[in-house]
Amino acid sequence: MLKGIIFDLDGTLIDSHYEWSLIRKKIGVDNFPILTYINGLKGVLKREAIKTLEVFEKRATHKARLQKGIKKLFTFLLKSKIKKAIVTNNSRKNVEYLLEKWKLSFDAIVTRDDGVWKPSGKPLELVIKKLNLRKDEVIFIGNSNPDRLAAEAAGIKYICISHKKGAEGLISLIKK
Repeated sequence: MLKGIIFDLDGTLIDSHYEWSLIRKKIGVDNFPILTYINGLKGVLKREAIKTLEVFEKRATHKARLQKGIKKLFTFLLKSKIKKAIVTNNSRKNVEYLLEKWKLSFDAIVTRDDGVWKPSGKPLELVIKKLNLRKDEVIFIGNSNPDRLAAEAAGIKYICISHKKGAEGLISLIKK
């Protein structure tokens, strides 16, 4: 029985536009996960890379829009007594800004500031523990390959969405 839904943030709950190729160029990373690359840096190089990433993230966060139908979806989840959580590679500071902006609340949140990030399954395992649920009681909803890989690594069900059907499509999937 479904008792919790874990959501990715950027591209799933919110419409945000990141200039990933420019971010990668400025940080100096090619085909490697950005956070893993930055975490492997030391000293000044690491601090500069983090600062660069944060500048781009702040810009995208402040321009972000809530995806259509999300409030309706959350009302449905509340009525259905389904817990909701966020797992994001974004920073806690940006998440808090967005939640305040749209007056959203979650039962649990895991950001990169918790020391784990996708495509590892560890952030999903951590949020499931925070929700006090089992893996077979949750699904993860995201929109990217790192999201899929994280769900596979954690051993939980995954739904990849596009926003063509909006939250209505998600509500119909959840009811099944």
